[in-house]
Amino acid sequence: MLAYGREFLHQDIDSAMTCGTIALANGRSLKDTLIIGESHMLLAFCHEAKANYKAALQNFMIATDLFKRSRNKIKLAQCYTGMGIVYWYQGFYDKAIEYYKKNISICAEQKDESGMATGYGNIAIIFDERGELDNALLYYNKALVIFEKEKQAMHTAACLDNMSLVYKQKKEFKSALDLNTRSYKLRESIGDTLGMLASMENLGSIFIALKKYDDAIAISDRVVSIAIRLGAKEDLKYAYLNLKEAYEAKKDYLSANRVLNKLMDIKDSLRNADNANQIAELEAKFKNKEKEVELTEIKLTQELREIENAERLKKKNYSIIILSIVGVFILLLAVLLLKRFKEKKQVAEEFSEKNKAIELQKTIIDTAYHELSEKNKDITDSIKYAKRIQEAIFPSVAYFSKLLPQAFSYFKPKDIVSGDFYWVDEGLDGSILVAVVDCTGHGVPGAFMSIVGFNLLNKAIHENKCDDPADILNQVNIDLNETLKQTLEESAVKDGMEISLCKWNKEKNELLFAGANTIIYHINNDRINIIKGNKHPIGSFYGETLKPFQTTKIIINPGDCVYLFSDGYADQFGGEKGKKYKYKQLEEFLLLNSTKPIHEQEHLLNTEFERWRGNLEQVDDVCVIGIKF
Repeated sequence: MLAYGREFLHQDIDSAMTCGTIALANGRSLKDTLIIGESHMLLAFCHEAKANYKAALQNFMIATDLFKRSRNKIKLAQCYTGMGIVYWYQGFYDKAIEYYKKNISICAEQKDESGMATGYGNIAIIFDERGELDNALLYYNKALVIFEKEKQAMHTAACLDNMSLVYKQKKEFKSALDLNTRSYKLRESIGDTLGMLASMENLGSIFIALKKYDDAIAISDRVVSIAIRLGAKEDLKYAYLNLKEAYEAKKDYLSANRVLNKLMDIKDSLRNADNANQIAELEAKFKNKEKEVELTEIKLTQELREIENAERLKKKNYSIIILSIVGVFILLLAVLLLKRFKEKKQVAEEFSEKNKAIELQKTIIDTAYHELSEKNKDITDSIKYAKRIQEAIFPSVAYFSKLLPQAFSYFKPKDIVSGDFYWVDEGLDGSILVAVVDCTGHGVPGAFMSIVGFNLLNKAIHENKCDDPADILNQVNIDLNETLKQTLEESAVKDGMEISLCKWNKEKNELLFAGANTIIYHINNDRINIIKGNKHPIGSFYGETLKPFQTTKIIINPGDCVYLFSDGYADQFGGEKGKKYKYKQLEEFLLLNSTKPIHEQEHLLNTEFERWRGNLEQVDDVCVIGIKF
């Protein structure tokens, strides 16, 4: 069944998974460790192909444990390669390289050139993705020489295909097309359906680079239909990417948007925070399992040594008895005593040398610890000083209370400095402007962005004379693009911010709102209204045309409440199951307490947040503003 499963793996994933399941049941009934381990490894590769990364990693870990116990290093190396690929798909490149190097180390020890070549090829892929094209070609060529020598057709085809993409990036299109054609024909000759899909995807991207958009669309549509039938989500994702780029290049934005929606759905299922958290948890369990195995082996070695020592002592005792019988007991005893004396002397000298080495190491560690403590103190002091600068720049509590006496600002940074901040100012017509801003990141990087955002808001009001919320956000968007040079250049900064901005006209009892990828809550007559802004942030674009923002008008009645907030409160993990708080629970909490005095609401928000968080770490900066009219 295992042989059938390996054959189906590159043609029909579901059939391969069925073979793996049957083989696992047979292995368990026979109590055959090798069959059980290989069955888990086959199932892991099936789940990997279907983008079920948690299940793939679980099966790889079980197989790894079995192969370690049976000392089957060749299979262990294959597991390490599979685990590296899972981490690569999820974007954990350093972790992927760690497991690829484990594979290469074992294969070098076992003189397994094919396994070493697989490791070289996988490392080359990561160099390719990092833009280190010459290093990528170096490792691909190392792998290709071995694959061709060993007549590994499937691996040779994959290597040729990957090299074609590197030449595409170097704009050497003839070489790219030649390598891609060789790869496809080789895969077709061995019936490698999934490999043929990969070659077709890469050919689509080469057509796009050559501006042959219709050819790219045709080949990508073929990939989509086959990938959907096979359940190959990663191939489906890359086909959608090619279709999106081709339609955009043809200015067929309706088709591009349709493909983009499908691409976002498939990306969410492939790589999300839950997958990352689950894989990190599995990795921690795997490391603990490795330590347990290591400790068990150490304990077993110690027990064997104790048995050997006991046997040696027995033999010595028998010798003494025999020698005593023949009358040389006294001479033997003298020799034995002399020998023991020399051993004790030698042990004493060795202990003395070890004590000196330990003292020297202790001195080195103490010195390093002192230096590290001093550096840590300097860094912490610098960040604390940055916090004072940030507090001096942003609106004071007194100024906030002066402009909005019936309002609160619940502000809780994750670190010493914050990427979230609130902003308040007077408009050109005497109205009140108030905003909650969530910049990319938190801590020191977020703090830098927050100062940029604060200055751009002030510039839009006081220098550019913007008065409407949408006009203010549009101006900030333009200025941020120029400030951070958000283009396709290699040096461009790909950061931005999400903003909820309101303008309150007291005389008209009117509230104008514009949002950059945010919402606000308006509570009126025990009902909560969700007011949505535009579904795009300020910044975080790549050479595209800036998208405009629109203003929404809200009629305000006495007793109404409006709440502006960043995503830190709703995204906090906690509760009995360690899950996110979520926006639905935040809506219910605010609605329940909206009739209470505004400053009591701030206290209740803090109490609820700490209750939910419990002993878990705060995951992001938190900023909530509540206004009672």
